[in-house]
Amino acid sequence: MTIPANGLELAIGAHAIQKNGINPAAAINTNNGFLLNIAHGSWLGGSKLSAMKVSLPGQSISYGLELKYVDLDDLELRTERPTDDPLAFYGASGFALGGSFSKEWKGMAFGAQIHYIRIDLYSENSSGYGLDFGMVKTITPTFELGAAVLNAGRMSAMRNEEPQLPLRIIATTNLLLETGQVENNISISGEWSSLINSNALYISSSSRWNNFVILAGSKMAKKVIEISGGVGLQFGIYNLNYGTRFGSQDLGVPQMIDLTIQLP
Repeated sequence: MTIPANGLELAIGAHAIQKNGINPAAAINTNNGFLLNIAHGSWLGGSKLSAMKVSLPGQSISYGLELKYVDLDDLELRTERPTDDPLAFYGASGFALGGSFSKEWKGMAFGAQIHYIRIDLYSENSSGYGLDFGMVKTITPTFELGAAVLNAGRMSAMRNEEPQLPLRIIATTNLLLETGQVENNISISGEWSSLINSNALYISSSSRWNNFVILAGSKMAKKVIEISGGVGLQFGIYNLNYGTRFGSQDLGVPQMIDLTIQLP
C-alpha cells in the first residue's frame, strides 16, 4: 500500500495534490470523457507492479476505480538452522481493488476511497479493507495546499499474526512558477508513517515546456535518502510518464512507466 502506482508518482514521491496520485481529492475529472491510466514496473527487491486507474467525469463530483497488483518471486524457505540450500522457493503477492469519489465544495476538493486488500504469502493469506481521505485547497492560481490520510483499516489474521496496514498522513504545498514558456511546479511534502513510526520530507519539481516534462524528487527519512527523476510526454489524448528512483537501501533501482488516455 506504499508502493507508487505509476511512473509519475515514483518520480516525484509522496504528493497530496498531483492528479493520478495518492490523494483521492485530486482526482476531480471535469473533462467530457473518462481518464484511463495504466502502469507497469519494478519495485524494491525485484517485486513487480501492475496498476490501472479509471476516473469517470462529472460537473462537481467524480468517481474512480483503481486496481493494483504486486508480486514477488523466488523467496527462499529456510529453517532456523543454517543450510547451504533452501528447503523450497515460493512467492508472495498483494492485490488491492478500490472505488473512490471526489467532490468540489466551497472552493475546495474533498475525496475518499475504500480498498479491498488481499495478501498471499506461501500457504497463508490475509484480507481486509483500507480507507483513504483527502482534501485540496487552491489558495491562489499559483499556490495550492493538499492533505491526505491513507490506509486506515485492518486485515484479518494470518497463522501467527495480524498484518498491520501502513497508516500514512501526508501534507503538500505546491507553488507554480512560470519562466517564459516553462511552467515549474515546486512541491514540498511531509509524511508521517506508522511503517517506520517516523517522518519523511519530500521535495519535488515538475518542469513543463510545451508537451515535454522533466520530473525530479528527493526523500529524506530516518536512515534513508532517495533521489528520483523521470520524464513525461503528452501527445494528443495520450500522456506518457517514466520514473526511476535511487535509494540508500541498496535493494535495487525501481522503474515504472505509465500511460494516461483521455477517452471521449
